[in-house]
Amino acid sequence: MYVAFLPADSELLESHILNKAASWVAGADNPMIHAEVVFVDRESAQDIVGRSCSIHYGGKVFLDQKRFSRKQWQFRSVSASREQVKAAFKFCQDHVGDGFNKAGYYLQPFSSGASTTEGKSTWFCSEIVAGALRAAGKDVPVSLHPHKLYNRIRDMTTPDCPRNSVAIKF
Repeated sequence: MYVAFLPADSELLESHILNKAASWVAGADNPMIHAEVVFVDRESAQDIVGRSCSIHYGGKVFLDQKRFSRKQWQFRSVSASREQVKAAFKFCQDHVGDGFNKAGYYLQPFSSGASTTEGKSTWFCSEIVAGALRAAGKDVPVSLHPHKLYNRIRDMTTPDCPRNSVAIKF
């Protein structure tokens, strides 16, 4: 299981005022402004393919098959047992179709956020990702800006990068 992050300068992101605002609020150079949790089916040196759970502004929570370019996304590998991954996946399945948390999105910089996912039916991207991580037994707050989530999970995850074991020479 991976958490995939898009930095503010990603060519995959639209040049939109909300993306600029999310970047500014993070208070960092080239912060992460979008997050998805990825349940991996297969990997190659160029990409990762799996089911992705997240939400986009104004949309609904999705759990869809997706191909992620290793060049465009930053991945954090989450150490988890099979049962923990199943719990995270079930959490995502249970919330497919839930709506976007507009109030939480706009107020997040000024709020400590929700303390639990219990009864929640609206989300922004890093909230649904945090909910999946919490379902897997990881200790993360429910409501964080994507860049704060990135920083928060750095000590409990490992970076993942492109690899081609055939090309490695010793």
